[in-house]
Amino acid sequence: MNSASSTVLPHRTALPVATRALGAYIYDADGNDYLDGSSGVLNVNVGHAHPRVVQAIETQLRQLSFVHRTQFRNEQAGELTERLLAIAPDGTVAVEYSNSGSEANECALRLAFAAQHRRGKTKRTVILSEEPSYHGMTAAALSITGSPGKRDPSVEPLLGPADGTRVLVRPKPGRRRATHEEWAQALLNVGPSRVAAIVIEPLGGASSGASPIDIATMHWLRRETKNNGIVLIADEVMSGFGRTGKWWACDHSSIAPDILTSGKGVTGGYTSLAVTLVGATVTSAIAEPLGPIALGHTMSANPLACAAANAVLSVIEDEGLVQNAAAAGRFLADALTALCERYPGLLADQSGIGLMRALHIDPAQPADTNKRIIAAAKANGLVLCPAGIGATTHSVLVAPPLTSTPDEVDELIVRLDKALQAVAGADNA
Repeated sequence: MNSASSTVLPHRTALPVATRALGAYIYDADGNDYLDGSSGVLNVNVGHAHPRVVQAIETQLRQLSFVHRTQFRNEQAGELTERLLAIAPDGTVAVEYSNSGSEANECALRLAFAAQHRRGKTKRTVILSEEPSYHGMTAAALSITGSPGKRDPSVEPLLGPADGTRVLVRPKPGRRRATHEEWAQALLNVGPSRVAAIVIEPLGGASSGASPIDIATMHWLRRETKNNGIVLIADEVMSGFGRTGKWWACDHSSIAPDILTSGKGVTGGYTSLAVTLVGATVTSAIAEPLGPIALGHTMSANPLACAAANAVLSVIEDEGLVQNAAAAGRFLADALTALCERYPGLLADQSGIGLMRALHIDPAQPADTNKRIIAAAKANGLVLCPAGIGATTHSVLVAPPLTSTPDEVDELIVRLDKALQAVAGADNA
């Protein structure tokens, strides 16, 4: 065997070996426990090894694990589609399935272009998105991602020429999200008649550190896209399925996008599935159903993944987890605000909605401070995720499962406080 092929990458060698998980906790091979303060990467919404989800997956495995959507329908996919349409934003009439949030966003972009093309608007070739943002690692999704660290020069050949078809709207220095005036200026610069779609994260994730678009800007975006024939796409891959205390982050501003994408929480991390929820404004321009557009993947809407998703939705509904995310989120917000007050100079503030929150690092701190906090948290038995693309947005995501109890949130804060003490103490040494 070639020696290079068997070498373990250095950055992987320090990772503990996870052996099991239950509820909000992960356990490693040495017997250490870790409170999952980031829900994996904001996908383990109903906790680890939930018995109802495990049972549903085991049952489905014995009955039917896979059929292709072009050869058979399956009951689990049919049930899931009905349930999704019942909770989807107003005007949603179709569901497209894929395997990941990246693919869901690829699907959304294709649908937006297809709708414009079939309306005869062939010169609408521009997509407006925002920096900071993150929309995925596949080619089209990455091309609209406003996160310079993701755009390594080696991937540029995959993303097409820099011809102005992907335009990033950037907030002024010191702001985390663009205002409606900044969106308006970008739209004016491009020309509304050239824009096919605007893609937004109603609540930012890995790039902005759980920073929401303000409600006035959301309303402006919805109004202007309608008035100018532009498809509004909401990327809720992280924020969907109850994490914000409502089914969708869009619900907090009472707007319904033309297309909404989501993943992660739909199956709670138990298997791979993502959804693209499509509104009538798009389907009416294409056709119903969306058959004329070649969408989907081999595993799209497979019965095993759909069974997991149906079980997760049942848990969310039956256990009142959307409401719990709202209540626990308020408690978590107060606790994080108190930590910001306890560690001035290290932390700036906290942001977020429901159980999708972030601690923002003081801009004067070194660029690696969020990673130092995450490492200290891991040493104290707490798993968190980094976020941000610059001094204004550098942060630590704090997003425990929607099943989190008051005691578990208390324990999260205790462990986080110890981590912050360690980092602050090292800075003052």
